Amino acid sequence: MSIDVEQLRARAEKSLDDFGPSAETAELFRVLVRTDPDHALTWYNRGDSLRSIGRFREAQEALLAARELMPKSNLFIVDTRLALVFSKSGSPADAEKWFRLATSSTDCPGWVWLLRADNLMRMESSKLARECLNTARLRGEVDLEELLLNEALIDRYLGNYEEAARGAEEALKLDPDYQPAKDFLESLRGAAAAKSDATGMLNP
Repeated sequence: MSIDVEQLRARAEKSLDDFGPSAETAELFRVLVRTDPDHALTWYNRGDSLRSIGRFREAQEALLAARELMPKSNLFIVDTRLALVFSKSGSPADAEKWFRLATSSTDCPGWVWLLRADNLMRMESSKLARECLNTARLRGEVDLEELLLNEALIDRYLGNYEEAARGAEEALKLDPDYQPAKDFLESLRGAAAAKSDATGMLNP
């Protein structure tokens, strides 16, 4: 059976636009990288699709192939996806190596710094995570409510429960339906009082 490559590419790109990376796009781009092995974006979409369905080893191979072909100005996009592959597969230290490369680009937007901060908190590197969030705020192209919640997560980790609650409340002012902030506030219920009581008992 002959393959109409352009029809296949159009189908894959439409599926990406409509539904995002998926098992369907992973299969479509599997064919496309064979018919056009020098096309950076095809390898990238193949890798990102594999990442979305948990095939991390194959995703890494495809993204590394994309990196060899991608223009330098767009490398941060591939590096970010490689970081997510390692982060999702339970290797935050390896993910940080790729996030560090991605954020070394002057074109890197704030949302990548936000992802890096989230990964750093998996490593309990709260100070560096806070610095990344500050940079994300300066760079822009980031959802402010998500940034505020990430700052609140750091405050909760440090035991600053009142500051954490204020951060989540600020996020809800921006988006009253932001469920992650509602869930976060619920997780803080009684924490500040318990900390105060426990401190008083330990230091009468």
